Amino acid sequence: MSADRTDLFALTTDQIDLVFPLAREADPQLSLDDWRSFVESRVSANPSDRQTSGVLLAARNSNIRGLAAYDVSPANGPDEVLKAHHIVIIDRTRERYLATDLLGGLLRIAETAQCSRVCAELPPTSRWLHTRWSDPGGRVFRLPVECFTMPDIAGSDDGPVATTVVDFRRRN
Repeated sequence: MSADRTDLFALTTDQIDLVFPLAREADPQLSLDDWRSFVESRVSANPSDRQTSGVLLAARNSNIRGLAAYDVSPANGPDEVLKAHHIVIIDRTRERYLATDLLGGLLRIAETAQCSRVCAELPPTSRWLHTRWSDPGGRVFRLPVECFTMPDIAGSDDGPVATTVVDFRRRN
């Protein structure tokens, strides 16, 4: 792993417990069992296996500093879309580089899966990431990137509570 660039790779079964502290940075109440349950169907022993869902990791200086879960889902019509969620970036000193590289990895996965666009669910605290990633017209990146900010659970009294991006417990 190089100090000058971000290394991107798929989460494998032997890394699940290793990555747990990063996931816990985003969700302090996350238990190891909840984390294992969340990633169980998203990992494989062989990182070169093509999957319709997974967890992409980003490392700099041999330390994992970011992750994004993703699912390839049918969109309206014949197209498929890569949906990225549970996005965590903790490298505050180089976050713009790490964020760009993480998005680049998601775009490569989307292209390989022949998706027509990427949709990213972002936590309410990530306005900076929304500004950096949002490209619904596909003019900046190879594919259109649509960003959605999930509502903040703590401040929401309007209707049903939505799951935030950083809540790794099972979605209903």
